[in-house]
Amino acid sequence: MTSFWRLYSICLTVMLLSIHLLQWQFPALMPTVQSSPQRMISIPPKPKGVQEVSDGEGDEVLYTEQACLEGPEQFRDICFHQLARQRAQTDLIGANQVCAKITSEEMTWECMADIAELYSPTDREASLALCPTIERKKWRDQCVFGIALAYSTSDSPWGFRLCDQAGQWRDFCRHDVNGEIAVVNLELALGNCAKEEGDLLTRKTCWHGIGKYLARVDVDAAFAACEQVPPGPNNLYRENCIHGLGWGASETAEESFVATCTRAGKEKDSCLLGIAYNLRRFDIDRGLRICDKVEREDLHGQCRRFVSNGRL
Repeated sequence: MTSFWRLYSICLTVMLLSIHLLQWQFPALMPTVQSSPQRMISIPPKPKGVQEVSDGEGDEVLYTEQACLEGPEQFRDICFHQLARQRAQTDLIGANQVCAKITSEEMTWECMADIAELYSPTDREASLALCPTIERKKWRDQCVFGIALAYSTSDSPWGFRLCDQAGQWRDFCRHDVNGEIAVVNLELALGNCAKEEGDLLTRKTCWHGIGKYLARVDVDAAFAACEQVPPGPNNLYRENCIHGLGWGASETAEESFVATCTRAGKEKDSCLLGIAYNLRRFDIDRGLRICDKVEREDLHGQCRRFVSNGRL
């Protein structure tokens, strides 16, 4: 009977994983910087781990090395990945040894990035030292990104500056970390963006994160924050803050947030784009219906192009 429940737990975990796997990777949403800049960006959320870390209490699965070895071979790497994530909260070396047992090279690098992020609140220097040992650049940069995000509210200045080392995920890192900062320290978040660092895409991304993360927790605060955002070139900074606001609010309100976009005044269409871009992740037709409400001709066309094929 014990073996049955062990197998049942693993199978149930894998079934849930199959759903989450579709959301792991960054979709190809970052537009190429053109000589004539696009008006809007869309920043997907940071890729999550496959499952919340559990200590085995309640109905959660407690992973052990023996259970992983005795389980079905096709699920073994996933089991070791989860076991490493559990150990990482207190034992980085032990967790890394478990990652080394994974046969899939790609999952090994991902596992190492995960455990570095999870252990970083205990010892960020030890966690950062693990990142350069990851041989795949994608996950090496993700390792830095994850650690920066882990410190976004506990040591905000340090976490934001660490994003400079996040390589290909630098703009995503700045977006997410500064968004988290905005929730706890709006003045600091606005100041980070006001430094005008990087190219136009980097600068737009920074303001977008403020609107998106605040709208997830407090729509009124998000509107108030976006009012403090300078217009920027062709009003792109404020439009991107409102775009992020529409995205973040629609994660829970979905289409019902459309009516609230009127609060954005002349940036109303940017708010609608944010809703459409969020909804297209799950249902392209729903996203297109929001695009049809966009009145500005340039943004209407951009909305339909992006929602239809994921590119501007």
